[in-house]
Amino acid sequence: MFIIFPIAGVGKRLQPFTFSKPKAFIKVAGQRLIDHILNKLKQTFPEGTEILFIVGYMQRQISDYLESKYSDYFTLYFKEQKPQGYIEDTPYFSGLGDAILLAKEDAKDKDIFICLSDRLPLEDYSSLLLDFHKNTCDGIINTKKVDNPQFYGITKIDEEGYIKDIVEKPTQFISNLAVSGAYLFSKDISSHLFGLLEEQSKIELENGEEHQFTPIIETLIKEGKRIRAHIMKKEILDFGRPDSLLKGNKYLLSEVKLKNPLLDDNQEENKIEDCKIIPPVCVGENATIKDSVIGPNVSIGDNVFLNKCILKNSVLGDGVHLEKIISKSSIFGDYCTLQGLIKKGVTIGDSAYVHTYQTRESYNDK
Repeated sequence: MFIIFPIAGVGKRLQPFTFSKPKAFIKVAGQRLIDHILNKLKQTFPEGTEILFIVGYMQRQISDYLESKYSDYFTLYFKEQKPQGYIEDTPYFSGLGDAILLAKEDAKDKDIFICLSDRLPLEDYSSLLLDFHKNTCDGIINTKKVDNPQFYGITKIDEEGYIKDIVEKPTQFISNLAVSGAYLFSKDISSHLFGLLEEQSKIELENGEEHQFTPIIETLIKEGKRIRAHIMKKEILDFGRPDSLLKGNKYLLSEVKLKNPLLDDNQEENKIEDCKIIPPVCVGENATIKDSVIGPNVSIGDNVFLNKCILKNSVLGDGVHLEKIISKSSIFGDYCTLQGLIKKGVTIGDSAYVHTYQTRESYNDK
């Protein structure tokens, strides 16, 4: 099995957090998103499995990190997806289809597993592989029922679980079974799949268009290829938007043991003083928390300082410094500093500095 992992995009929907790091480097429940995903891959695939990362935005940051952490288990390769252009120094790319095409020479005539960086299943991918090997099919796509199908690629399946139709972000209801971040294709059709991607790449793009992957799958289905929908039993977390990131953080924290070793260590070292911790809460290394109420569903990064804060349902990056903050459903970027704020739904980017005071009414009204 050859794994293709596209990770070139900027992550516009997660700005301002992606101005200084790739979206897969956002930390939730004690780990970066990329770590959560690769740990699932380690649970599924044997040591030595080949992974090709398609990089672009902040590629050096990505490759250095992955080489240092995962080269002892996986065989890692990297290829660059060149930007299609720039808007105010921020690159934009020609789409997922062109990203996957870059794996053509490495992955043709092999079973290929394509994994996206903004979807995380709470279970590993073993059941998907088992479904693939148990059935006579040319490919299989991970799916999950969703409440807002207009945001996803949506599949319509027959009684046997094979996909009859697939539509990218439909404007009218087709079904609620969404493509959810993982695809597996047999070596019998992989060369043909790359051929279709190559034909699509020759189509000229304009006005922000992209070469998507969904039309390629649609073509394979119309040609009679048997593509199954694998419906995951557990939740598949979507980290593509701030609201879904907070929801994903809550689900991941629910898997964390109530006794957090780092939390216990900090309390023993007197770094957590006069506080009420309402689990689940994940606290990073070298955190100092004083005179605060934290939780439930709060993820705290490394080297964080909190004083006189009340926080719940929130994500705090590394190096955050908060004093006299009352907030919920908020995301605080790495190394941001805030003082004197009472407000819910705060979204503060990396290295921001805010010093203000608001009334309690502003917290309740918004």
